[in-house]
Amino acid sequence: MFVDQVNLSIQTKLFFQSLVNESTQGVSVADLDGNYVFVNPSFCQMMGYSEAELLTMTVFDMKAPKQDHASFEQTKTVKENLIVQVLLQKKDGTIFMSEVIGRNIEVDGQAYVLGTVQDISERIATEQALLNSEKRKSLIMKVANDGVWDWHLDSNLLEFDERYYTMAGYEKDEFPHSFQEWEKRVHEDDIVHAKNSFQSYLAGTSSNFDIEFRFLRKDNTYMWIQGKGKVVERDNNGTPLRFIGIHTDISVQKEHEEKILHQAHFDSLTFLPNRFLSLDRLTIACNEAKRNNELVALLFLDLDDFKKVNDTLGHEVGDQLLIDAAYRLRHVVRSVDTVGRLGGDEFIIVLGGLKSAKEAQPIIENLLHQFRDMFVINSRELLLTTSIGIAIYPHDAKDSSELLRNADSAMYAAKECGRNTYSYYTRQMNECAQRRLAIEEQLHGALARNEFSVHYQPKIDLVSAQVMGAEALLRWHNPTLGNVPPDEFISVAEHTGVIIQLGQFILQEALKQTAIWQQTYHCDFQIAVNLSPRQFRDLQLIDIIKAILKDVEVMPASLELEITEGVLLSGHSHVKQTLEHITNLGIKIAMDDFGTGYSSLSYLREYPFDVLKIDRSFINEMTSSYKDKALINAVVSMSHALNLKVVAEGIETEKQLQELKSLHCDYGQGYLFSKPLTVIEMTKLLSNNADITYTFDI
Repeated sequence: MFVDQVNLSIQTKLFFQSLVNESTQGVSVADLDGNYVFVNPSFCQMMGYSEAELLTMTVFDMKAPKQDHASFEQTKTVKENLIVQVLLQKKDGTIFMSEVIGRNIEVDGQAYVLGTVQDISERIATEQALLNSEKRKSLIMKVANDGVWDWHLDSNLLEFDERYYTMAGYEKDEFPHSFQEWEKRVHEDDIVHAKNSFQSYLAGTSSNFDIEFRFLRKDNTYMWIQGKGKVVERDNNGTPLRFIGIHTDISVQKEHEEKILHQAHFDSLTFLPNRFLSLDRLTIACNEAKRNNELVALLFLDLDDFKKVNDTLGHEVGDQLLIDAAYRLRHVVRSVDTVGRLGGDEFIIVLGGLKSAKEAQPIIENLLHQFRDMFVINSRELLLTTSIGIAIYPHDAKDSSELLRNADSAMYAAKECGRNTYSYYTRQMNECAQRRLAIEEQLHGALARNEFSVHYQPKIDLVSAQVMGAEALLRWHNPTLGNVPPDEFISVAEHTGVIIQLGQFILQEALKQTAIWQQTYHCDFQIAVNLSPRQFRDLQLIDIIKAILKDVEVMPASLELEITEGVLLSGHSHVKQTLEHITNLGIKIAMDDFGTGYSSLSYLREYPFDVLKIDRSFINEMTSSYKDKALINAVVSMSHALNLKVVAEGIETEKQLQELKSLHCDYGQGYLFSKPLTVIEMTKLLSNNADITYTFDI
């Protein structure tokens, strides 16, 4: 019996010793002075010492520097487990955080301290990383100014964090945590979209939840919110239980987007729809008219003589005129109509939903009436009228683009009718527009194809009856268009800028031929060349003239440059400077078409003119109109008093000639003397070297 008990005791000790030795945790036993009396293999491996080494050491040798011994002293007396975290130091000097469970035990009547040791450095690192992550997330949320919501779908409890409230100006928990309370604060125009987005995502028909909506602030204004979320918990059947997300204040972003959108669609000066938006609305109006069997009237407006006002009074005045004009247009039309600015001084008005074209008539007449009132800019009264072209869809066009072109053509017809009026589109206008387009297409490259030539209309000294010079006139023959009259292609060339190259061409050709005629027939022969407003703005003009004169070896006094008052209207300082440069070169300057425009006498006083040309419209009526004859007499007398020579254009009858001679007009041009001649015909005329009989038939 005793032997069996001894054997059982030995077996039990061996069993427990085996358990301790196989334990993954470090186990140590120390006497009350701290000397180790037992260590298991795991503790030896943990500390890096052998069993023999540890049994010669104390628990105090294992602690990292500067660790107190209070926990060991406390363990000596307690029978319950005492859990402490202690920094231990391995044999190789590595320090790690350990968790030690210590208690007082008694073996064979002797008191000891049992310690179970676990390396928790990895656990500490993991916990710290998690803590840092949570702190980082919290910090990011604070910096991002995002509010967090947590929706418990089973109970319909909707929780919000503090930022969710404060971002909208509320106090924490100021309104209840429920979907219904949140719903009350969503803009009425956005709530259906928001609820549909929730349902679509929760039902699985949408892969993500990302919406934008307006949310009511405490001050009763609305802020723009972007909401993003994700289901984070489902039941066994896959039904969503918990829905978490964030709300971000995107009000500033929305303001910027709206500003950019406004700038892209509205004119920055008048705040009217710009060209892009206006044409888009025109297209929509035409489509609606087609569906409803209705009409659309498109009004194309251009402000008469706006460029003159803009150039003479400055762009600030011009801008204010455009603003005031836009205001008048908006307040004449119906609220459903579109008033848009295409650019410059061009506007369109889209009148949709018409049952007949007559419905547009009162609006059109009211528009003209509005522009008969003076504009008051900086206490200055200005009269600015408008010309209106009207095209009707679908009568005049099959789509919006064609309708715009036809209304544009009608507007030009209104200009030609004297301005300050309106004109409806006709097929003839379309033909004119197509002709102009064809001219513009063929004009490009025409000079390189040698399609241009110079003709010369003789200028006659009315006293000596001799050819004293000629006016150089540009002629164009195109294989496709035939002979194109100057009154058709010059305006197009001016508009496209081709007039610069054409001006150089005619100047070069005319002066080269003048040099030949001077050497052969008439050393005092003079040539007149027209200078367009576009040419006059060319900064290289003076250098080009000087280079050509030098190249062909013609004296500057033989050249006369004719300009119209359109060149002078801007009043810019460079105009006078350029004219003075031309005069200093010895070149004569003539004012062409005198009497057809403003004919301001201040031009004659301010600018260095040498010649004044009376327009043919006065010559035509001078023998039947006493007023026209009196005006010509006054112009001749005034010009001579200013030391200017006078040229009468368009002389066609003997009676006109005699009247002009009696008024002491200096020079004359016209079909009475000769039509414009080719180089060969003009050379033949000069070789005749005889007095002019006024009945040339060349």
